This record gives sequence, C-alpha cells and structure tokens, in this order.
Amino acid sequence: MKQIAPHIAEAVAEYVIEPGRTRLLDTVSACGNVASVNEELRRLTGVRQFFPDDESLGEFRRVLTQGATAEPRASREWGDFQTPPDLADRVCNYLVKTGISPRVIIEPTCGAGNLVLAALKAFPAAGLVYGVEIQSKYEWHLKLALLSEAWCGRYFLAEIELRQDDIFTHRFSDEMFRAQDNLIIGNPPWVTSAELGTLNAGNLPAKRNVKALNGLDAITGKSNFDIGEFVLLRMLDLFSKQRGTLAMLCKNSVIKNIVEALPQRQYEVSNIRALKIDASREFGAAVDASLLVMDMGASTPTFTCQAATLGHPDRVSRTFGWMRNRFVSNVREYEAIAELDGKSPLVWRQGLKHDCARIMELDAQGDHWVNGDGEVADVEGEWVYGLLKSSDLRQFEVGTARKRVIVTQRRLDEDTTGLQKSAPKLWEYLVRNSEHFERRKSSIYRGRPRFAIFGIGDYSFAAYKVAISGLYKEPRFSLVLPIDGRPLLLDDTCYLLSFDAYPDALFTASLLNSQVVKQFLQSVVFADAKRPYTKQVLMRIDLVQVASRLSWDALEASWAEIGYKPRMPVSMSDFEEYQRRLLKVGASQSDLQIGLGI
Repeated sequence: MKQIAPHIAEAVAEYVIEPGRTRLLDTVSACGNVASVNEELRRLTGVRQFFPDDESLGEFRRVLTQGATAEPRASREWGDFQTPPDLADRVCNYLVKTGISPRVIIEPTCGAGNLVLAALKAFPAAGLVYGVEIQSKYEWHLKLALLSEAWCGRYFLAEIELRQDDIFTHRFSDEMFRAQDNLIIGNPPWVTSAELGTLNAGNLPAKRNVKALNGLDAITGKSNFDIGEFVLLRMLDLFSKQRGTLAMLCKNSVIKNIVEALPQRQYEVSNIRALKIDASREFGAAVDASLLVMDMGASTPTFTCQAATLGHPDRVSRTFGWMRNRFVSNVREYEAIAELDGKSPLVWRQGLKHDCARIMELDAQGDHWVNGDGEVADVEGEWVYGLLKSSDLRQFEVGTARKRVIVTQRRLDEDTTGLQKSAPKLWEYLVRNSEHFERRKSSIYRGRPRFAIFGIGDYSFAAYKVAISGLYKEPRFSLVLPIDGRPLLLDDTCYLLSFDAYPDALFTASLLNSQVVKQFLQSVVFADAKRPYTKQVLMRIDLVQVASRLSWDALEASWAEIGYKPRMPVSMSDFEEYQRRLLKVGASQSDLQIGLGI
C-alpha cells in the first residue's frame, strides 16, 4: 500500500477538484464495501474493477478526506513520452477517416491514457477497451481521468479492462483472442534495451536473442533493440492473424525494422503506412518518428510501406520495403538500378574496436604522443599505427592521420601476454592502465585475452584501403594510403576494403564514388538511420556490374572533375585487367581477405 498511496494522491490532486471531490467522497462512502463501490464506478466510467481491494479503497477515501498534492510524473527509466491529447485526437481522427470501426481497442502501454480517451471519443461503438500499463500511477491517472469525464456528463458505453502488468510477459485473456475488428493503438517506450540497461530499469524484457541473430551479430550492436520494437513485435505475434488495425506511434528506425522483419515472421498484414509526425514539437524529442498503421488479418499480405505525413496522409513521398526479395528504402528509384544489387566480390570489414579510447588512442603533443589522460605513451613504435575516424574520410584520397592507435594483437584471439617479452614498455603501459580495460562492458571481450581488441586481422595491415564512414548521410568513399610504408587503420565507425596494390584500390574507390553507385545506395539506404552504411548494405554492391557500366574515359573524367592525379601511372589496359580479375573473382565469390590478388 505504501507504493500505491502516492500514486492515488497524485491522480486525485490532478483530476479531482470541488465540488467533484465532495461528490466522489459521498459516493464511495455511501456504497460501503469495495464490491458496491466498484459497481457504481463501473456504471460511471466503464472500468470493470476500479479498486482491486479494500486497502486501495481505504487509501482513496483517506486522500479525498485529507487532500493531496501532485508529484512530477515523467520517468526516463520507462522511456516516458506521454502522448499529448491533441496528437492523440489527430491520430484517432485519421483512423476514423480511413473507415475503421473497432469493436475492441487494445492499448498495450496505455500510460496516462490520452490515446485511450481519444479512442473512446472517436469510436463510440467500441464494446471493450483493454489497457495494460506497468506503472501503477498511470493506471490511477487513467481511472480518475475517466471519472472526470463522467462528472462532465461524457459517458462511454465501452467496458474498460485495465491491467497493471508488464506487457513483455502479460497474458491476454481468451476474450481478446476471440475478438475481431480490433484496434491496437499505442505509444510504446522510445528507448533501447541498452539505454534501459544503463539505467537499471525494471521494464526490460528477458534477455534473449529477440531478432534471431547469428554468430557475432548476436553479441555486438545489432542485438540492441528498441523497446517499442519489442512491444510491436509482440502485438503482431499475438494478433496479426485477427481482423483489425494496428496504429502505433514510434521512431522511424523501429518502423523500418518492423517492415524488414515481416516476411521472416509471416505476419498477415497489408496496407502499411508510416505517417510522419513532428517529434520535436510533440514530445521535445530529437528523433524522426511516425504513426505506423497497418491492416491485420490480411488474406494477401504485403510487405511495403507508404511514407507520408499525418497532416497530409494522401501525399505519399516514397514507398519502402521488400522488392524482388530485397529490402529497399525507395521502391521507385530501386527499380531503375536493381541490377547493381547482388553480392560484392570483395569482403567489407569493420574497423578496429577497442572500447578504451582514453588509453588506446593517442594525440600529438609536441614531440610526444599522449593518451586521453594527458599521459605520455612511451611504448614501442612497432605497435602504434596511424588511425582514421569517420570525420577523417572527407576527401577522395587520405594519406595523413591526426591520431595514433595502439594495436595489441595482429589477429583475433592472439595471446597478448607475449607482449611482456616482445614489447615490454607497451606491456608496462597496458598493465598500469588495466582498470580501463576491466571496465569494458561489451560481451565481445568476454573470454578473450587480456587487452584484446576486435576487428583486427591481416586485412588491417594491408597497404591500401578503400573506406567509408558508416555514420554520414551521403556516401563518400576514400582511397587510404600508407604513411612511411606503414598502413593506416580505421576505427569501428568505418568500413573498409583492403588491397596490396595501389591501382586496385584506386579503381575500386573510383567505381564506388560513381553516380550509379550513389543512385543505388540512395535506393537501399535509410538516411535517417543512426548508421546508414553497414557491412550488410555495402556487401550488396555488385562491383562486377558497376565495372561493366563504367569506361576508362569515365574514370579519367571523374578524376579530372575532382582535380585528382593518380600517384602512379595507370592506363586503360590496367583498368581492363582489373575488370577481368574482378569478373573472375565475382564468378568464384571467394571470401577474400586482402584484395584482388589473393
């Protein structure tokens, strides 16, 4: 009861004022026991069980008698972005205009209930509203809001079932699974599992591989997922075969992931729409978000989504989703360039990952290299390399580095204790700063050698590379040259191809910066993603197809346009030989590590 008491007080303070407080106190006092009070309040509000027990009723009476004060409601732990009433009304008005008339309304994370109230007003014929909310205080806010509506003469015919529970484990009643013409409406939390983990939050779903990822993907960043995405997937798992509509406010990244998952999960959905809202204005959130709407129980499922705005839902800006068994960001643009969508004959790699920048990355200070603590890193130079980050990949050619990085391994799982003999100064430096390594949280270091790094291999030490930042909106591929005969390395925000020979790297960078590749990437990449360019996307570029479309004259013209002069003489015959080797590699689809010569 100690936990419920402030929640009741907060809700009463916000929604109950005179003369309603006295009237409500008279009502609950006159009814006597909890069963009769619940029956009377059910008549007024539709809520099937207003008070779960005598204790909560007693606390309610006490608050009405003694008064209450309100408390702040928002809690980042729960990814709290309560839906503004005006937005809730606009969402429901749009759904009314589409012609839906639900019998059952389900709100899986109903919060303070603004969407529930809007839906009750918009769909008076609904017979049942079923709301789930993990936070007790919001359940009481919704109950008091419904009672406030009744005091103002606004009564709803629907029965209202409210459950305080965790939507990740909640068991819906059989009544829900028999229902048809459902409307699943909501605004699930806008935080990720990783963010909730750092907050030690209580509403994190059970740890499991939600997206059925394989191998390393399951223990690296790809296993992080949005809590709203999990809620949406659960609702579709449970109800997608029943006739109805799903309408959820969520981040655009969640919508993209949901549409991408549709064929694998075999949801029976169609008529999918993503109607953009101004999340900054509505929620004060610097994120792209939309209202996701789809029909459920479709006899002929479709896996594409039309993008528009909630203000102008008929003005479709693009369609994204599945086409020719490929996931694309713009169906119309993709149709014109689909032949480039295949498998790269060269293997893209992600850059070096160490999660210890304070110790591993060095900056120049006079004649010395210092770490993030300002400590001079007096270590063997053999283990220190030039480092490029995303912000360094702005030019066609890069041959300088403003940073250095310490490399403790030449390959994954190499025993780092050998550094005690081969690099004693480096070993002493690492041991002295070992506490920083011990604080690394990523599971990729679990069970690996002390001071281990990730994203390292023979490809890291190739002389020449072609690299791209995974973070920027516009694709820009850079030709990376060695410094003083030593290769430059890239951090894990970048992706790279490695080469032993300058001409191979030059031709590859030139092909990737061509207009046809840019057009292709624009048709498959979601520019509003946190990391638009990934290995998965880059591996789709069929360089054999690209090379067949571009001539030697086109390459020379591209170099002239940017004012680039090759570092060594290259000729048409060199390019033709490159094309032949590329074609041969593409035919065999070898898993290359370094480049065309292997």
